[in-house]
Amino acid sequence: MTDLTLNEAARPRAPRIPGATDAQRRQGGRLALIHAMYLQDMARTRSLVEEIEAAATPEEARDSAEALAARLEEMPMLRNLRLFGSLCGQHCAHVMAHHDIEEAHMFPHLDRTTGEGFAPVMAKLRAEHEVIHARLEALALATQQMMQAPGAAAYAPLKDAFDALHADMESHFGYEETELREALGVYGGV
Repeated sequence: MTDLTLNEAARPRAPRIPGATDAQRRQGGRLALIHAMYLQDMARTRSLVEEIEAAATPEEARDSAEALAARLEEMPMLRNLRLFGSLCGQHCAHVMAHHDIEEAHMFPHLDRTTGEGFAPVMAKLRAEHEVIHARLEALALATQQMMQAPGAAAYAPLKDAFDALHADMESHFGYEETELREALGVYGGV
């Protein structure tokens, strides 16, 4: 996906599954628990971005940017993107990362079990993963630039990159949770 937008208006809706129960919908809602971990990670990262903004001197800004860069390198999403070529493109014995579950297990399972009505939703979710991947790399690049030349000129792109990533992640997670809740509860996959 060359354009870095989720294009929320173009999101297809998943068809309702006849006979799905409230208990199945609750079971399908487990995906939201996984997403909550990533959003907590983003909240911790936001505090580092805000430290950079509050820095009184270029030296303090550089130190804060270095802390942010270290934090980004610790994020499973970015580390796995660099190691495996997709956000979490390999199943790891110790860390089963979010997009690995979706791309390698959950999405193919849903592709096989949900029927053609879900195909547009699955395609859209995969395309949105590409936007998230690009946003992560943009944030890492902006952080490196901030470390090399701390100051307002470098901070603005960093903050913009973070805000775009955070907004897109929240939007994507909400869409995914809403559209897949019933299917995940009925057909499994989480």
